[in-house]
This record gives sequence, structure tokens and C-alpha cells, in this order.
Amino acid sequence: MSKYRATKKISRERKERIINELVEYLKNYKYFIIADLFKIKSRDLQELRKKFYNSLKLKVAKNSLFRVALKKVYGDGAVEKLEPYLKNQNIFIFSNANPYEVYLQLEKNKIKTSAKPGDIAEEDIIVPAGNTGIAPGPVMSKFSKLKIPTKVEEGAITVTKDTVVVKKGEKISSEVVELLNLLGIKPISVTLKLKYGFDGKNIIENIYLDLNQIKKEIETAQQYALNLSLNAVLPIKEIMPIIIAQAHTNSIKVLQSLVIPDKEVLKYSIQRAHLYAQNIYELLKTKGVS
Repeated sequence: MSKYRATKKISRERKERIINELVEYLKNYKYFIIADLFKIKSRDLQELRKKFYNSLKLKVAKNSLFRVALKKVYGDGAVEKLEPYLKNQNIFIFSNANPYEVYLQLEKNKIKTSAKPGDIAEEDIIVPAGNTGIAPGPVMSKFSKLKIPTKVEEGAITVTKDTVVVKKGEKISSEVVELLNLLGIKPISVTLKLKYGFDGKNIIENIYLDLNQIKKEIETAQQYALNLSLNAVLPIKEIMPIIIAQAHTNSIKVLQSLVIPDKEVLKYSIQRAHLYAQNIYELLKTKGVS
């Protein structure tokens, strides 16, 4: 559950202020997106706001207040259309970039946050070598339990070697979480999960892009286009060097098969004749003829 709450009772004046703010955002931005606050802490949200201050407006508000603002800008039809999506705790994102661009922005700017027991490690979690700034004492047993080599140096615990405490895909234990928090290590990447977008007329669902898959599809399409261009011998600037090279190779093969005493292929013809003669000689030897 998110630790960011929008359920606190608010005054009528504040409600009006929030509604008016939402109305302004709805009027001034082309898109709004409904996103999930799952796993997003208050401090994480503040960091996201700072990162996207100039491009996105992030607003946590009660669904009931958003309905009022939505009705004022788009009318009852929009409220009815979006009603199934206004459930649970939401954050509303306002943007002039389409929802897929927003998705990419958020994916590229994930926030690092502290782990909780039971979280799955996204990558190997490493306690780096160096001075921790932590005074020696009972806490040293925590390092020892996790097999992290240490020594006391300049009145503080120093980790003597980079140490993997959780491997990628493994669960993070409470002991590891406790030590990571002491060291200020934040191994979990979080961002807002986009649920639905709206452009004033249409609801946009499945706001997700698999960049690796898209890259593979582009590479495959490029290879198909290259093969087609080569097979059709299209005079395209990018592939003309390949076509010319292939034509040159094919011409050499033709000349070799015809045994034409062309200056460029004569040496290949002689080499091939020598190879044939050598093969015949070896065959005759096996037959007892020398």
C-alpha cells in the first residue's frame, strides 16, 4: 500500500481550491492520465514532481473532487465514460505529450527507494567497499551475519570488499533491509503505474511500451527491407555499394567458369586448374598409376 494518502478530511474552501486547480489543468493540458500510487511513498512523489516540474503536472486528489472538475470541463458524458476507471487511490497526470511519451519519460526517470522485506531484487544488490561512517559496536554483527568483510578504520566501520548481499531475482530479507537502510542504499526502482489516459474524447488503455521488443522488430524490418532491396536490385543510395560488390563477385564467378583469359580472373583460373590437376594426380596414385 502507498503511504501517500488523499483521504484526510478537508475544508470546503480547500475542496474548491483543489477543484479549481484540476479544472485549470484539464483546460490547459491536452491529456490527463490516471495513475496508480502503489508502492510510491510521499518523498518519492515529491522527487518525481521535481523531476517533471516543467513537463508534467502531478496531482493527488480524491476521485469525487476529480469528477466535479471533469464535469465542469467535459460534461456529464465524460464523467459517465470515465466512471469505471475512477476507483481506488489515484494520482492524476496532466501533459501535452501523449501518454506513451509520458510512459517513456517515467521509465527513464525511475526513483530509487528503500527496500522492504520480501521485495525482489531487480539487480544484484552490492554493499560497496569503503568507509561506512558508522561507529563500531553491536552493529558489526549485522555485517558479519551477511558475510560482509569489515575492519575498523578512523573510528568507523570500513567494508573491505564489494559484497553481493542479494542476487538478482532473490527476495530481500529483513536483515538485509535493516543494513541497507543503515548504509543509505536504495535498491528498488519505482515510478507511477499508468492505468488510463484521456484526450477529451477517447480513453487510452494499455499504456505500455516494450522497448526491447520494438528494437527487435525495427531490426527485423530493416533486414527484410535490405533483403528486398538487394533481391530487386533497387538503386538506393544506402545499398548501392553492396549491389556493386555482389555484381563484381558474380562477374568474377562467371569469368572463372568460362575460363576467359581476362587479366583480373586469369590467376583464379590458373589456381583452379592447378587444383583440378592435383586432384587428378592424387586419384591416379590411388589407382597405381604414376
